[in-house]
Amino acid sequence: MLSHTSSSEDVSDKEEVVQVKQLENVDTDLESQSSSGSGDDDDIDAGWDPKAVARTMRKVDWRLIPVLAAMYTASTMDRANVSLARAANSGQMNIDLGLKIGNRYSIVTLAFFIPYICLEIPSQIGLRAFGARIWLGGATIAWGVVMLSMGFVTNWQTLAGLRALLGVFEATLFPGSVYLIACWYPRSKMASRMTYFFQGALFVTSVSPILSWGISHLHMKSGYHGWQWIFIIYGVLTCAVGIVAILLIVDFPDKATFLNPEQREIVLSRIERDRRDSEHDALTLRKCIKYLCEPRIWLFGIFFGSSAVSVYALAYFLPVILASMGFDNKMSQVLVAPPNFWCIIPAVILAKLSDRYGWRGQLVAFNCVLIVVGTCMFSQLGNNHVAARYAGVFLATGGCQSNIPLITSWAQTTIRSQSKRAFTSAFVVAWGSIGGIIASVSFLEKEAKHGYPTGIFLTIGLNVFTCVCALLLVVWFKWQNRKADRGEVVLEGCEHFRYK
Repeated sequence: MLSHTSSSEDVSDKEEVVQVKQLENVDTDLESQSSSGSGDDDDIDAGWDPKAVARTMRKVDWRLIPVLAAMYTASTMDRANVSLARAANSGQMNIDLGLKIGNRYSIVTLAFFIPYICLEIPSQIGLRAFGARIWLGGATIAWGVVMLSMGFVTNWQTLAGLRALLGVFEATLFPGSVYLIACWYPRSKMASRMTYFFQGALFVTSVSPILSWGISHLHMKSGYHGWQWIFIIYGVLTCAVGIVAILLIVDFPDKATFLNPEQREIVLSRIERDRRDSEHDALTLRKCIKYLCEPRIWLFGIFFGSSAVSVYALAYFLPVILASMGFDNKMSQVLVAPPNFWCIIPAVILAKLSDRYGWRGQLVAFNCVLIVVGTCMFSQLGNNHVAARYAGVFLATGGCQSNIPLITSWAQTTIRSQSKRAFTSAFVVAWGSIGGIIASVSFLEKEAKHGYPTGIFLTIGLNVFTCVCALLLVVWFKWQNRKADRGEVVLEGCEHFRYK
């Protein structure tokens, strides 16, 4: 009995020594990074078996990214399918709900954005309080029920109210996913993981028009119109995704039960070595006000909103633009899909380059150039250059869809503390909805025959602004890093932190 007790104490002493050594390694690694500002994997993974690190992060990848991508797929499809339902069965929904009268349809579409924008920052508090499993999975089920309910509305006012409720629940997902991903990965892996999450959802969403077209053939089955079946089936599918999410989604690293203690320590020590913010700090009103006073966070929001204008413009008006090239209605719908499939390739390549070489603002500016060139090609060339105009659609789509995850990840690599991470993800993503509103009001229906000049030139101007400011921000970050190396400033409250 005595020898057993002595053995237990020895084991306890050894574990304590190991923990002390790990903490010493963290401090040593941070000291070694302070002069170079590096966040390379060799530094981050110091003291761990590389194979163990690789196994752990693969496990995290497969448990985190696919589930978040599935929920975001449901989110993007559900918020956009009101236009697909409206077009189904020769516009039966317009007749049933009187959507062609006045601005009723515009009210229905815009009702989503108001609560979506207002609740994104408050939603981050609930994510930490209730955990990702309950907060994100439960929200997905809730808006699935809302979608299902849309299939039974009898007037446009009820539809507008449900769209607003949809915005309430969906406000949790995108900023919550960005925040969650940022808490799991070091900065040198962030762009690629954001891109996998975003592009995985985009790939599936590209088939949404085809799925809606197929569902519309259930017209008058069991007495329901095609547009009603679209809402009903999408709602059921979303609820199913939410149930799966509750079962599979992972929480924050300090609460992750699917990892053993050693694997949790690997994840947390990588974060600690990279930026020393593995511990949670609560998001408060005082902190929100403080973060709002930082100009660069506003710049990231404007960058995101500028790219979102391009994304929404192509999503809403590309069929009309293709029709102006001489394609009939069927071909205009079919030709929307190839650019959306194509953009996955440049997005993944650029994300890998961003993580490998630390090119953040440089690649954002590069994508802005692609958007401007592509937009000029498809909008300004004549009808005798159809192939070149369609190639411009590929350039513009690839540029704006690549920029969305690049901007969100860049914003996350330049900050410290989990409260700031939560605030920044919500604030930046909220600008995406502002971009959607700008796109909807700047691409004027009365200008459709003339190629939407107001919307086109606004898109070009916003992306030129983003290109110039992104490059200036890169220069400012490098200047601040050099000042920090000389000991003249302390960045983000940590003497070892450098902008990346």
